[in-house]
Amino acid sequence: MASTSTVEKTGTDTGQGTGSGDLSQVVVFNDDHNTADYVVVCLMNVFGHPGGLAAKIMLEAHNRGRAIAEVEETELAREHCTDLLEAGLGAIVESV
Repeated sequence: MASTSTVEKTGTDTGQGTGSGDLSQVVVFNDDHNTADYVVVCLMNVFGHPGGLAAKIMLEAHNRGRAIAEVEETELAREHCTDLLEAGLGAIVESV
């Protein structure tokens, strides 16, 4: 399995606020190692997504190579990304 790490990709600075209120998105990637059902369960467990939403995110990642799993405060996004990585999924955090 390829090693994936948490990476924060910075976007354009809008000049709107700094600190803990900043938002980031957690992006999950398609892979050939985990089953679709496993990815759905991980998304449900990590984010509390209902099954239908988790399945939609999984399918987008499968079809497009990546999908936004959640947009949330940066610190929480980092924690959730770590949870996904520990579960064996590919994920990164990107600033929005």
